[in-house]
Amino acid sequence: NKLKYIFFIFIIVIIIATFYIMNNQEKEKQNESVQDTANQEETEIEQTLNIGIAGFDTMNPILSNNKYVQSISKIIYEPLININNNYELEGCIASEWAKTSETTYVIKLKKNVKWANGERCTAEDVLYTIDKLKEITAPNIYIYNVQYIVQAEIIDTYTIQITLSKEVPFFEYNLNFPIMSKSYFGEENFQDSVKTNLPLGTGKYSISNRQDSKIILSKNEDYWNKEDDELQIQTIKINLYESVGEMYNDFKLGKLDLVNTTNVNIEEYIGTIGYHKVEEAGREHDYLVFNM
Repeated sequence: NKLKYIFFIFIIVIIIATFYIMNNQEKEKQNESVQDTANQEETEIEQTLNIGIAGFDTMNPILSNNKYVQSISKIIYEPLININNNYELEGCIASEWAKTSETTYVIKLKKNVKWANGERCTAEDVLYTIDKLKEITAPNIYIYNVQYIVQAEIIDTYTIQITLSKEVPFFEYNLNFPIMSKSYFGEENFQDSVKTNLPLGTGKYSISNRQDSKIILSKNEDYWNKEDDELQIQTIKINLYESVGEMYNDFKLGKLDLVNTTNVNIEEYIGTIGYHKVEEAGREHDYLVFNM
């Protein structure tokens, strides 16, 4: 009888252990399934981005004085030379540049840069942009970039020579103004043309639609820099607002995915929860000077 009891107890223990092991295995499978689903959700990429511009004036980057326009315009229009996060010069539309005398610079352009309509970007476009910047009488943020240029000459299709009125230390840093298309504007008045709100660019995105309260940007499938073309976002919807308050309110309501601001008291307007904040060092600074 004792052997029978021991045998039955042994069988019961085996059954319980089997159920326990099977139950744990099932839980592990469920956890793995949940984790896989979570991973899939984490890697799901949103292909449309909604942003806002308050106090919109124009999408023409060399006419606009709106900081939101200037921020977004960098992915639509490109300069000859970029300034990276370490304040170093990097060729963008320009492939190389050289200072040939105290007041002379020669700039060579990349031959594979195209406008959004498929046309090549050439030295004609650079000369056209410099001329327009010097002609503009209204305040604009790039007027100082060209103030010492007295002459710009086309050497060949992809080479331009710039002459200054005097030697300007580190003048290359001034060559970061956006280049505009000469053939697109043609003989039209650059400042008053209807095209000034839909100018062509050579950047990663181009303006595909313009409405009263919204501008649609589409990924430039023919973007010249294929090594840097890993963008997952296909469409950017820019909502236009009369005031910053309206833009902040839509962000709180979830109608905007991103807000770019330099307001240090931003949390007073959009709260502290429901979003992820990224802080980056800017190029502006405040200073106090004592008159001794």
